[in-house]
Amino acid sequence: QEEKNPYNKDLSISEKYLLSNLPKEIYRDIDSIAFIKLNKATHAISKLNLRDFIELPHIHVYIRKNEDLWTATEGLSGAVSFDQILLAIQLVDRQGPISSAHTQTFKMLAEKTKNDLDGSLIWLSHPNIEDDAKELNQFCALVDHMITLTLIPKNNGMFDNIKLLDILKIGGFKESKDGYHVFKGRDKHPLFRITSLNQQPLSFNLDPYIPGIRFQMDLPLTLNCKESFDVMLESITNFQKDLNCVLIDSNKKELNINHIERIRYQVEKIENQMITKNISPGSSCARRLFS
Repeated sequence: QEEKNPYNKDLSISEKYLLSNLPKEIYRDIDSIAFIKLNKATHAISKLNLRDFIELPHIHVYIRKNEDLWTATEGLSGAVSFDQILLAIQLVDRQGPISSAHTQTFKMLAEKTKNDLDGSLIWLSHPNIEDDAKELNQFCALVDHMITLTLIPKNNGMFDNIKLLDILKIGGFKESKDGYHVFKGRDKHPLFRITSLNQQPLSFNLDPYIPGIRFQMDLPLTLNCKESFDVMLESITNFQKDLNCVLIDSNKKELNINHIERIRYQVEKIENQMITKNISPGSSCARRLFS
């Protein structure tokens, strides 16, 4: 049976070389990437259709000449000579896959740019944008999990705010710009956060007593999920000791070790699924995909 899509042939050595030398902001696993080679170098930035491209979501346009480094076209000024163009658009984000309209516009603009500047067009990754976006979106839905563990005071009591604030400070939590108390790893990357029971930032000024707190870990955005989960459990254990509270499930039943182990297994499973897909949790690629 004849191959329906001419771009699905094995990539040539030069195309593989291009893929291995992409700008660091471009990811072949989550972006559809088109490469245009001009028949001769030009300064005609105006023919890049940048005004139309920047209307698209998650778009990147780069240019270069010969083997120079790729240059992003954002804020480009002055006369720049180039003979190669790299176009990339993200297939999926947390809102879902790229729309049909945006897909058609991207393909049309790639063709138009190739024709306007007299070049040839090669798709380096994901030429079947809509199909690949749907497939990637299904994968994202599979791994996009927020682990939430809830602590409440014993005997239906309330937390003492002053004591809770002290423990947050001692426990290494810092208040982020959006008001959440966040625990960061050694590399300053957020691992988990604490919220109120309604999943909002803790508001010590408004609530003299707090009836419970939630520990949340956004798995796709967390480096070394399994180890980070264990760090979160250690933090929870310290809170339990100091605040005389219990860890409960969504039915307000106390969590036992078996339940924790099941959650740990789920965390490890998701981490492995993402690594297999070449989108490691907490990586810059994952942070862009799950934005």
